[in-house]
Amino acid sequence: MTGSKQARGRALQAAKPFASISSTTSSGTSVPSSSSSPYRQPESVAVIGGGIAGLTCAKFLAANNRFVPTVFDTGRLRPGGRCSSRWPTDKPADDDSRSYKYLKSSIFDHAAQILVAPRQFPEFQRQVEEWETEGIISKYPEGTVCNIADKNYQRGKQQQQNDKKSGGFAVRPINTSKKNVMYYGTEGMGSIPLAIQKDSRASLEQDVWVSPSNGVRYQNSNNKWKLQANGQTLGIFDRIVIAHNGKCADRIMSKTPAKKIHNLLRVNFAPRVPPQGGKRMTLNSIYSLTFALPKNNMLDQVLPNNKFYCGFVQNEPTLRFLSCQTRKYQQDKPDEEVQVWTVLSSAPFAKKHKAPQEFLPNDVVENVTQLLLQGVEKSLYVETNTIIDSVLESRLQLWGAAVPVNVWEQQGNADNSKCSTGFLHDGDHNVGVCGDWLLEASIGGAWESGRRLAEYMVSAIEEDQQPTTTAAVVGVKGAFRMSQQAMKAGIGSLT
Repeated sequence: MTGSKQARGRALQAAKPFASISSTTSSGTSVPSSSSSPYRQPESVAVIGGGIAGLTCAKFLAANNRFVPTVFDTGRLRPGGRCSSRWPTDKPADDDSRSYKYLKSSIFDHAAQILVAPRQFPEFQRQVEEWETEGIISKYPEGTVCNIADKNYQRGKQQQQNDKKSGGFAVRPINTSKKNVMYYGTEGMGSIPLAIQKDSRASLEQDVWVSPSNGVRYQNSNNKWKLQANGQTLGIFDRIVIAHNGKCADRIMSKTPAKKIHNLLRVNFAPRVPPQGGKRMTLNSIYSLTFALPKNNMLDQVLPNNKFYCGFVQNEPTLRFLSCQTRKYQQDKPDEEVQVWTVLSSAPFAKKHKAPQEFLPNDVVENVTQLLLQGVEKSLYVETNTIIDSVLESRLQLWGAAVPVNVWEQQGNADNSKCSTGFLHDGDHNVGVCGDWLLEASIGGAWESGRRLAEYMVSAIEEDQQPTTTAAVVGVKGAFRMSQQAMKAGIGSLT
């Protein structure tokens, strides 16, 4: 398609809240509707980012037969983004000599731990129901997702100080009704993105790092996009979709003519934003520590198996989340001699101790590991070093671009009222953007953003025969707002 054609008909819904144009399959999942307009050659689409948003967008684009999408993902083993898991059969990287004998005894999730189905996304609710029916996800047993807090924490600071002295903490269940159902991937959270890809006709290129400096180039001569990695051309594409964020997405688009898109991809890294939301997309950072303990350890004693699978830590500033992976994934192995746990740090802690995430220095690994384990001991009021001295093995990872603490909220109506488009699209340059930061900091937000962008691209190509005077760039007018759930929990996409 030429740029002049793209200038027509690319903002079908720019001046109104997003409206679904999908049909529904027998399984309940919607797909973009087919068109009766004249046949045209399918357009190639490069989707950069193989997380939930990118895989979902590619799936719905491919279902329409108007597009031939290819997803490029940096994951060495498989796609997933925040929904990543380690499996016992995983082979270590060539430069990693560690075997992790004990950690390999169980599946473990080192990022997202919980999936919920937000009521404001009915399409995603239907998808969650389908995944549950197919056995891809399972419900956490009622009452096993909890808050860990000091006793009487609502009775003021003085009472909390007394609790500290007396050694009191409480485990308060939060998934206690049908209205608060929470899920995990039956074979790890990584099984969710694999299910999306399996149900998709889109191609997937794994372990591909599109260079941030010159990996994406817009060719004015033919209005197409050239992608490169490691000095090799990945292909020439009619369109691209940016389905990730952080410094790489910022740099990838910085030298392209899609300036309005790039302005919103510029990023800050901080644990919080001002109440008004800030001026740029802001991502926090989180440390993820997975460690193995012998069975009948102190955690097993203070957090009984039938009452705790995972929980939000509210009484220790270094931590935000604690999860027992073996209780989720080895319920059929009661005689297992090793327990695997994961603890996620708070964003302020990660900022204070931030280091190059690809190559964490040994001294940083040792120090951060020690501090996080001390935080677990403090939160649960167990004797110092009781847990630390029992650790058989541990693995530390810095999740550098973790969770968006603000979300872009578009203004699209004639009266500048707020709407939830959930994506960006530049029809002049054939580029779209999707991700949870454009809708809601959650797995559901990422899935819904990818779906909405795909449906918009389908609707735009079907409407391209009709001249229009609407703008070619969609979603770029608006403001960032603080994400309440991310600010409250510190790990918004997990709750």
